[in-house]
Amino acid sequence: WITTLEMHKELKSISDTLEKLKDAIADKNGKKIVELMTEAGEETTKAAEMAEGDEAKKIKMLGKCLTSSAKVISKFA
Repeated sequence: WITTLEMHKELKSISDTLEKLKDAIADKNGKKIVELMTEAGEETTKAAEMAEGDEAKKIKMLGKCLTSSAKVISKFA
């Protein structure tokens, strides 16, 4: 995903966040994982505004899932 997102200037911030998230997961840094998943969720939800139709709905749902998952993980991190 990171490589694909990097190819789109308007989605670069998401790819940067995912790269940092990958590192945080490798480092087993729970608090950073939660922070970056929340950030990725917010960025993804915002990116959905650039899409149309069903694609926009699916991207928005992905963003919300990332944000929700971060909240669940925060209870264990």
